[in-house]
Amino acid sequence: MDQHATGRSQKTFRYFVRLVLWATAGMTGCSEGHWVAILPDAGDASADGDSIAEADAPDVAPDAPPADGDTGPETTPDVAPETDADDGSADDAAADDAPPPPPANRFGIGLVGPGDAFDLDLAADLAGPGGFVKLIFPGVTRDTPGPDPSWVEAIRQTYARDLVPVVRIGPPWGDNDVRNDADPGSNFLAYTALAAAYRRVVSALPLREGWPIWIEVHNEPNLCYEWVCTPGTVPGDWIGYEQTAREYAALLRDVADALHGIGDPRIRVLNAGLAPGGARRCQCGGDGYEAGVTALDFLREMLSPAGGVPDLAARLDGFASHSYPAEGMGWGFWVPYDRAGTGLRFFESELTAIRRADLPVFLTETGWCTPGERCRENGGTREQVAEWTARAYEEFWLGHPSVAAVMPFMLRDPGWNDFAWVAPDGTHYPVYDRVRALRCGRIPGRCP
Repeated sequence: MDQHATGRSQKTFRYFVRLVLWATAGMTGCSEGHWVAILPDAGDASADGDSIAEADAPDVAPDAPPADGDTGPETTPDVAPETDADDGSADDAAADDAPPPPPANRFGIGLVGPGDAFDLDLAADLAGPGGFVKLIFPGVTRDTPGPDPSWVEAIRQTYARDLVPVVRIGPPWGDNDVRNDADPGSNFLAYTALAAAYRRVVSALPLREGWPIWIEVHNEPNLCYEWVCTPGTVPGDWIGYEQTAREYAALLRDVADALHGIGDPRIRVLNAGLAPGGARRCQCGGDGYEAGVTALDFLREMLSPAGGVPDLAARLDGFASHSYPAEGMGWGFWVPYDRAGTGLRFFESELTAIRRADLPVFLTETGWCTPGERCRENGGTREQVAEWTARAYEEFWLGHPSVAAVMPFMLRDPGWNDFAWVAPDGTHYPVYDRVRALRCGRIPGRCP
């Protein structure tokens, strides 16, 4: 979901018209102006909600109920290597002096920018110590000399509230032609200069000793609006998803290598979360697109030996997913929880596609919405959203062995209030209080 907050882009309303056109169909993902519909495969249930039978129970429950304590996938820094001390006393002393890692915690929330003190307080009260908050740092190009001062302050304030930052870094709001920052002469398959800018930004952020920072490289490049092509750069001025996937794979490869090259084990790299479904091809310099593929097709092309980066998954420290609740693979979003298992489990298919079932999964976008300007007639009431979300935590997310963090879209923003957990004036919606109570029952700290 392209997360332009109100006032950050003048294009929101222009592209919102496309959301309206697709809101009643099966949808593959949401971006500012690029909701893309695909039809289920032959033999599948129709995307028409009237023809889909509701299941008695969702196919999302873990094999065993979650334990009282969270023992999910390891995401804290590795233990320091042993030294050559004869009696091991130096190791013991170093271990005693080492700062403790974040408490085990899967709760989190997403913001639509770097955030401020008010929003970070809300995030900390919700997620608790060791919880996650997704921040967005837009505006990085190959010429970016370092982090914006607001980004530095956001990281400092995040750690001060005992939260783990997950930072989506990407191009300026409203200018998603990342291809313009490709290395000259690379045929859009090398981005070392842009990767160096990522490195300058991340290396200057104030990290916390013993705590990680997770960097999500770009956002939903399988949507036309998120990976724009300039007319004249692609034959026929239409770019296919195969080419886009290979270009994004090159960007992710170069950024991952640049960030790991800093040599700080606290810095962890995530792929861009993909829209569960996307465009088969996109028009350069126009709004034209053709639907019909899912994120799984895109991932397979990213790793393809024929032009992709086959060892790309080995460069990742975790896997970012936008597994929204849905009754189909890339369609039928925001249905009630009992019908949402296919979408909630989508990350499992993504891990299979990249052949890395061992990677911890970071749900950097997920969750339900209420009917309104953005969601149209989809989703549920505020009370239903609270109920469905709490069940997803209790019956699926907190017990799944792959899930490291859940950061639903989104905390608070007037432009995305259909998805919000807190009203623009700071009033809590039911989902905020319901999930906070669930978290406080398991993880103490910042509780009423």
